[in-house]
Amino acid sequence: MSETVRLPAVAGLFYESGAQALGAEVEGFLSAVPGPRLVETAWRALLLPHAGHVYSGAICGAGVGAVELPPTVLLIGPNHHGEGAGVALSDAPAWRTPLGDAPVATALVEELLAAGPSLRLDGKAHRREHSLEVIVPFLQAARPDVSLAFLSLGEPDLDACLRVGRAVARAVSRLEAGGGRVALVVSSDLNHYLPREKNREKDDRALEALLAGDPVELFERVLVRERISMCGVLAATALLEALRGLPPTRPRLVAQGDSGDAFGDTSRVVGYAAVLWETSSDPGEREN
Repeated sequence: MSETVRLPAVAGLFYESGAQALGAEVEGFLSAVPGPRLVETAWRALLLPHAGHVYSGAICGAGVGAVELPPTVLLIGPNHHGEGAGVALSDAPAWRTPLGDAPVATALVEELLAAGPSLRLDGKAHRREHSLEVIVPFLQAARPDVSLAFLSLGEPDLDACLRVGRAVARAVSRLEAGGGRVALVVSSDLNHYLPREKNREKDDRALEALLAGDPVELFERVLVRERISMCGVLAATALLEALRGLPPTRPRLVAQGDSGDAFGDTSRVVGYAAVLWETSSDPGEREN
């Protein structure tokens, strides 16, 4: 691990750069969610958007605000810039935001490195990437003592995504065998830059595959057959494969919208959704 804290790359661009303003912004999104929240053992994973808070903050807040966070969260997201390793764990000891330093869950990072030979430490892949950073303030506000691990995927290869998913399941299972609890948070927007009606059609097709729980179908529908510009599809594919190796869950759509909701321009929008995977009460049931 590096000794250098990962500094904010998009503070003041994607979200407020001052602690007071950012705290008020995030708390506003979280407080708008009606209770009660699911306890940490009643859910496993979230999919959240990663646009500027003014655009997707309400959707992100709807997801985070629906749950109580466990002590440890693994964030998985895309590598928009293509820098660094295609499968990269952050090597920083902490990630800084205006709300403070979020410590990295070193035990989880070590388990991930042991579980998947393709996973490696690489700070370069995370240095300029915004997809995980914009979610961190929500997690800090929801649970100030949360520890995080950061995984970036930029290799558009189905087998690689599936291997990562299986490694995540092994690492989480090992950590939880010792009494811990880990939640998974995937960062992804949906389709990009079509008029609202057409964009929503593509969003719904991606969500249909995501909610069905088949990682191969999600990957092939989004990237091969229908060309849906869902930027976090690699992370979502890995998530669905990971969920297959963990106790059963059932997904539900918590919130959905697009960038036009912020300022009214619906001619060229980006789609957003919050999806929650709840823990199934039936040990024989597997809907993920």
